[in-house]
Amino acid sequence: MPNGGCSRRRWLAAAALAPLLAGFRAFAQAPVRRVGWLAPGPSEPGWTLFKTAMAKLGYVEGKTVVYDQRSAQSDLGKIDALAAAMVAAKPDVIVAYFTPSIWAAKKATSAIPIVFVGGAVETGLVGDFAHPTGNLTGVLGGVITLSGKSVQLLREINPRLRHVVALCNKPDPFSVPFLAEIEKVGAAQQVEIEPVMIEHAGELPAAFDRMEARRPDGIVVQPSLPQKDVAALALAHRLPATCSSRRFAELGGLFAYAAEQPELYHIVARYADRILKGTQPSQLPVQEASRFELVINARTAKTIGLAIPALFLAQADQVIE
Repeated sequence: MPNGGCSRRRWLAAAALAPLLAGFRAFAQAPVRRVGWLAPGPSEPGWTLFKTAMAKLGYVEGKTVVYDQRSAQSDLGKIDALAAAMVAAKPDVIVAYFTPSIWAAKKATSAIPIVFVGGAVETGLVGDFAHPTGNLTGVLGGVITLSGKSVQLLREINPRLRHVVALCNKPDPFSVPFLAEIEKVGAAQQVEIEPVMIEHAGELPAAFDRMEARRPDGIVVQPSLPQKDVAALALAHRLPATCSSRRFAELGGLFAYAAEQPELYHIVARYADRILKGTQPSQLPVQEASRFELVINARTAKTIGLAIPALFLAQADQVIE
């Protein structure tokens, strides 16, 4: 009888532990997922926001997920090779940051799912928003609309606005719809839009030197250009410059009107998570940013000798003093 009672207790203990052991084995056997991040230049704050959002979804870097971050460092001539190398490393999903990376990733693979952030419908990246074609889906940052809106905001600061430079990243396919939208708004506002096409970052200092001959009333900057360099040059030449990237204002640009970044990367992380769990990109509709913020750098305004109207300052979500 004692032996029988002992056996029964062992059997009950084993039965109780069985589900826990099964769960542990399943966790131990779960594959470590590989996520690629491809960018044409500096990736902050997006890179940190994306990893933070993934962590909130339960991913632990180095244990349940490995990240493969690659950047062309603003040299778009390198982006195709970086995309090819990333695809060769066989990630489970690629996050493509800004249009040059999206196009490069799309050319490099038709099989690995791609989640993009940025880009424009006009570049032909996706077909049906509700059911994206091919192997990619993602979120649009609204940069096209915001770039046109920036011309209107420059006029709110300076009602005598007559001449605006559209500083374009020529190798980036996004430069075409970017410029078209600015020119459309400029025509409606009776503002001359002067395109300045930049082939590579080394051309920026000379481009700003040429602006001295006929100083523009404002500059609208394409986000895929090296924002730190552009902000520094605009400040040195005492020119009001804006970009649809919050980081630009933080780096010394006059102001930024941009999509709220945490919202964008929450969507990107959620889509990457769903793809890692088996959802196809075509089942994830392309989304658009819905919340935007105006960030004004008051220090820069003071440095370039520009008085910001109180009404414009009152619209700001943040004023950098």
